[in-house]
Amino acid sequence: MTVLRKAMAGAFVLGLLVAQLGLASTARADSSSVDSYIELSATKPASGCTIDGSFEVRSGGYPLAGVEVFIGLYVGTDLISSDAALTDDNGVSYLSIDPSAADGADAWIDVTLNDTYWWGTAAYPGVGGTCYDGALNSNKSGPIAGAPSSSGDASSAPSSNGHVSNGAVIIPEVGFYVQQRNLSCEYAAVYIATAAWGNGISEYATEATVGWSDNPHEGYRGNINGWWGNTYDYGVYAEPLSWALAQYGFVGEVAYTYGDPTWLTREIDAGNPTIVWLGMWGDQSVYEGGYRVVAGMHVMVAYGYDDGGVYLSDPATGGSRYYDWGTFEWMWGVMDGMSLSVYPA
Repeated sequence: MTVLRKAMAGAFVLGLLVAQLGLASTARADSSSVDSYIELSATKPASGCTIDGSFEVRSGGYPLAGVEVFIGLYVGTDLISSDAALTDDNGVSYLSIDPSAADGADAWIDVTLNDTYWWGTAAYPGVGGTCYDGALNSNKSGPIAGAPSSSGDASSAPSSNGHVSNGAVIIPEVGFYVQQRNLSCEYAAVYIATAAWGNGISEYATEATVGWSDNPHEGYRGNINGWWGNTYDYGVYAEPLSWALAQYGFVGEVAYTYGDPTWLTREIDAGNPTIVWLGMWGDQSVYEGGYRVVAGMHVMVAYGYDDGGVYLSDPATGGSRYYDWGTFEWMWGVMDGMSLSVYPA
């Protein structure tokens, strides 16, 4: 995408899309639903480099001014470096963190908007050959709190246990990843969930362990490179993934909740990324050989929730999705609330 770069002497600073800077209308930070565009200069910078970020926030297509953007670098629960600022009249904020104290560590970058947990990614300071290794961009849409709790003070760090001030519960270690094949969302979800524990299992390793079967309760059904949405080239259900996880030192706890969110929120409260099966088109189910398959089935990883809905890491896009509870329970209920929480054995 097109980026606007902020000049800094001797430093590379990421720019972010700012469409038509002369736009007459500018929204204020009183909207609960926003679109954001995020760029980081690096996730694997060489020693001595900063990580520079640019953040654009829009509402209804208009720049959203006055949103407090916070970026923090964590190792475990320790906050290593942080920065915060309000978005300007173009809806843009430029921030920078110093990762030098975390060189050689497996770190995590968190971003919040108005104290609402928003986005995160793994970082590996000190391992790159240049200041720009592992540059990253992402976009995300969803609800945020209507106003910041402070005036851009970087000391207003979010709680590192994933509970943020707007009442959301988030597992901050869960990241984002794009599935490698048309119908490999289940195996990609396993990678996302296990990577949150620091030991991601590749799609191909899970595939080799699961095997194939016409019955998705026993193995992968169909051609993994087929077209999405049908019931012939299809996918796999929770039980074979659970058996595969056990071979790699994880527990995959299978549950069928029939759309009741109690079990899911309990697992997220416990910090367990939870793979969920969703009927994206509603109830398009048929029965074949005594088992049920659903056209439009897709799999994501639930990593947070609030009073309004559920936060999901979607391997189809490599980004985050947010569904209100009603929509989520409708799609999830189509699949009998099929779920798989993941944690180390």
